[in-house]
Amino acid sequence: MPEHAKFSIKEFYQKHPIICNILLIILTGFILLWGALLFLDSWTLHGDTAVVPDIKHKSYADAKAALEANKLTIEISDSIYDPAFGPGTVIESWPKPGAVVKDGRQVFVTVTAFSPKQVTISMPMTGNVSSRQAISYLRGIGISDIRLEHVPSEFVDLVVAARYGNTPLNVGTVLPVTSTVTLTVGSGYSEENDSIPFENPSLELEPEEE
Repeated sequence: MPEHAKFSIKEFYQKHPIICNILLIILTGFILLWGALLFLDSWTLHGDTAVVPDIKHKSYADAKAALEANKLTIEISDSIYDPAFGPGTVIESWPKPGAVVKDGRQVFVTVTAFSPKQVTISMPMTGNVSSRQAISYLRGIGISDIRLEHVPSEFVDLVVAARYGNTPLNVGTVLPVTSTVTLTVGSGYSEENDSIPFENPSLELEPEEE
């Protein structure tokens, strides 16, 4: 650099130190900002994007494979019980299908439960419990496969025993909502033993009176 130029810059700085310092601060700020932008581009993989595929109604394994093929990952955010779909079926996903996201982005999914929902018996199923009361209670907690087994008994229409499989139903019993529950109901001493599926129309409950 020419000597007179060096002298001119030095002279200008000596005459206007405040202005020179402000200019240096601005220049330093621009350099730092430029460096930060370059770092962020590298850190956030700027320009490396992926499209979220449609994984609704796919199994968890298939959905995971589809996402990994698009350089995305899967994360279960919630699970629900829905007998209309098999266990581990994707019901919803976010971000939505077609969304453009960064490579490596997590896709959150809601899936059907891998095992049936469990319910706990919280009221006595035998004693002074009618078949109608027992059936209403079981339906209320989600159990729909109910069968009636009639046995001779002086206590007509009262539940003598309740079980699923070979397990008696007592207060505190935990069972899947998909279980088949058998209610042994007294039918008087004039009736013969029989076992009838609850879905028989003749066993449908009548509406309760107001």
